[in-house]
Amino acid sequence: MNTAVPPRLEEAVDRLSRTVGALLGGTPGAQEVICSLDFAAAEALAEVLEAGRHGDVAARLMHRWAVTEPDWDEEYGDVIRRWLALDVGSIPAR
Repeated sequence: MNTAVPPRLEEAVDRLSRTVGALLGGTPGAQEVICSLDFAAAEALAEVLEAGRHGDVAARLMHRWAVTEPDWDEEYGDVIRRWLALDVGSIPAR
């Protein structure tokens, strides 16, 4: 079985990563976009990014989602903590 990602799909995920990264990087209106996602949509987007070797962007997305959702710990605590650990792990040591 060939498990390589087709080039067009890989390019699409790379573009998606750049777009999400720009939103997370302070693009005007970014907060509204992230806030508008429900948990299932945010996690699905993060999983696509992680599968496409953009785990750092995926982790930042879920971190931002958690910041905008005050009650995340009640229902999604374990899942969000895993993403937060990945985000913290992606920060280079000083």
